[in-house]
Amino acid sequence: MSIESSPDDRPSPRADLVSAVVWMALGGAIVYGSWTMDRLEHLGATVYTAPGLVPGALGAVIFALGALLGVRAVRQGALTPAGVSAVAADTAGRRRMGLALALMLVYAAGMLGHGVPFWLATFAFVAVFVAVFEYPMRKERGQVARGLFMAVLYGAATTFLVTVVFEQVFYVRLP
Repeated sequence: MSIESSPDDRPSPRADLVSAVVWMALGGAIVYGSWTMDRLEHLGATVYTAPGLVPGALGAVIFALGALLGVRAVRQGALTPAGVSAVAADTAGRRRMGLALALMLVYAAGMLGHGVPFWLATFAFVAVFVAVFEYPMRKERGQVARGLFMAVLYGAATTFLVTVVFEQVFYVRLP
């Protein structure tokens, strides 16, 4: 099932450009942090087992996708006067971003490492995140109960997959 959006629902090119800069800065910081991280060579770690390899690769991908978003935004007129004025009108997008950041902060800083088991924190985070962000669409379609059921299902599936992959594939003991 795809959710179609009208051109009015999409962020302005200027908002995309600002987002691109933020994503590129984040990706660059991750790559820098990974590069400067101790490679544990004194413990016999190889370049393929260094702790910063995966985060560095992910940071590079985030940087590259941010750059692509920036190129698309510029092509769509982000640097024109109309693109500059459109970013101020995107208050709904800022509210959604603020809510997403708040939920992530509660998950990462509030639940993990403070006595809440990883599986429970992850389940709650994914289920609440999906339920909150799908609620307007589900309410409009008269599918609130189905939306809540799907949010719980997504939370359970994500929790199971992440736990199994980390503990059985990567041998990472989760809190």
